[in-house]
Amino acid sequence: PAPSGEDCGDASALLVRRPRPGPVGVPRAFSSRSSMRLPPYVCAILSSPTGHLLVEERPADARTAAGQLTCFGGKLEPGETGLDGLLRELREELGWQPAEPPRRAVDLHVDGDLIAWFYEAAAPSTDAALAFEPGRRGVWMSEAELLVHPRLSEWHRAVLNSWRTGRDRADFVTRGA
Repeated sequence: PAPSGEDCGDASALLVRRPRPGPVGVPRAFSSRSSMRLPPYVCAILSSPTGHLLVEERPADARTAAGQLTCFGGKLEPGETGLDGLLRELREELGWQPAEPPRRAVDLHVDGDLIAWFYEAAAPSTDAALAFEPGRRGVWMSEAELLVHPRLSEWHRAVLNSWRTGRDRADFVTRGA
């Protein structure tokens, strides 16, 4: 398994890791689809059979979540479905696409507004060569370690807490709401 907090490198180098066998976890049931309205964002929870998650360390000058740890993903483009947008983002940000279609896992609501659909997928194999976007880095962390990490985005912490307990909705309330 990847050591805790292992740096996956940046776009200037391809990462090659040792193989890690085993299937991804059990699919979650999704029950609270109150609306099929598309959110503005989609993200991927990339998990390994060993309980490690592959997350992005955002650049210090990023417009959103600067310097924080987040799941990979981004804004939907006009005409895209959630899944199409997610797969595009994974190709752009990692130079990779999952072998099996990701499953919608958690809807993120901030101050009552639907902000993002989070999908779960098997993380890239440990021998996969990943090509990160310039200035971006991937980091492997255990689920437990990531959930208490001080640089984990608050929104992503709420989503990961819901995901690990099998809930399909995460509600985040900002301090001013």
